[in-house]
Amino acid sequence: MPSVSDGLIESRAKGLSQLFQRRDLLPRTLKFFTALGDLDAVRAALDENANDPATVNDAFVCAVRFQHEAVASILLERAIALDPALGNHVDESVGRIAFVKHFLDKRSLDFDHARAVGLWQTFVIGQVVLAEHESNLTAFMRVLRREAWLLGDDCVWLQATLIERAVLHDREAFIVALLDLQPALLRKQPPPSQAIGMALTYGKSHLVPLLTRIWPVPDDLPHAAGLGNLSRVKGWFDQAGAPALGDLDDQFPCNDPHARKYDDLHWGAPAVQHVLDTALAWSVINRRFDVADFLLEHGANINTNWNAHEPASILHHLVFLPDNYDSMRFLIDRGIDMTIEDYRWNSTAQGWARYGKNDEKMARWLADAEQKRELKP
Repeated sequence: MPSVSDGLIESRAKGLSQLFQRRDLLPRTLKFFTALGDLDAVRAALDENANDPATVNDAFVCAVRFQHEAVASILLERAIALDPALGNHVDESVGRIAFVKHFLDKRSLDFDHARAVGLWQTFVIGQVVLAEHESNLTAFMRVLRREAWLLGDDCVWLQATLIERAVLHDREAFIVALLDLQPALLRKQPPPSQAIGMALTYGKSHLVPLLTRIWPVPDDLPHAAGLGNLSRVKGWFDQAGAPALGDLDDQFPCNDPHARKYDDLHWGAPAVQHVLDTALAWSVINRRFDVADFLLEHGANINTNWNAHEPASILHHLVFLPDNYDSMRFLIDRGIDMTIEDYRWNSTAQGWARYGKNDEKMARWLADAEQKRELKP
């Protein structure tokens, strides 16, 4: 099936690609000759019918994925022959050798848009993404100012992606700088984004006021909890103290397409408990301890298996966040089960600290905290 052979390329499976080739199972096309690094076959395919820029660009990206520098260089020359403007851009900037090496060296960057926007545009996008990744604000702004099209309507997806990346790495200055350039993202209907949810998941709630210039904060219990809005949190409970959440499809994570599709936490059908536990997690992560205490008193489970990606615990999640001792102490003082093990590695939070984060100081702190708690009457 085409999806199988295409999957070999997407996953950069060199050995399997060679096996499929020996069994004569791969399509005899430019892209697959490229994946195999077969220079003679690539040249022959180019001579026969490779005059479509999208086909050549696609093959170039494939060559980069498989680290075939010589093949990538040949494909770049054909791409330039088909698009002389590309050659002008490359020659006037870094040169052809450096252009190829940039893609080879930065192969972890996102090449998914290469066919849609072309190799030069992909190169420029890679530059601005790399500048943000390396926290180089000067280079970030230089690329955006030089390449004004990055701020236009066709790159709203990129603008949103840059902001989401900045949220994950707490790079407020990059968000401010991008928004100061008045990107189309501020003028058009923004694409759906998990930026605000990510900010609350990773303890970056101070970024939310910036993000609300683009996306509104959902009116639900978890967002109110993560932002420390105790009065709004109380509004989601009736006079008897029971949750009054309304339609669960309006509450996070039940209203999140990714959570519903992939069910990373194995929670199954939407439930009130899922909303309560997410609200508890976000309040603890963002040090909204008055909100967290209220939620614990009204049905949230301190021993929930909530975690950012796979079943574990809130304590596991906190291990990898900076300046998190206050939040860990809050959970420990209120009796969280410190023997909870995660889904994948069967490890406690202390194990995550020691073996996942390589932070022996934190692992000892967790062990001491557990021991002291056990000694209390």
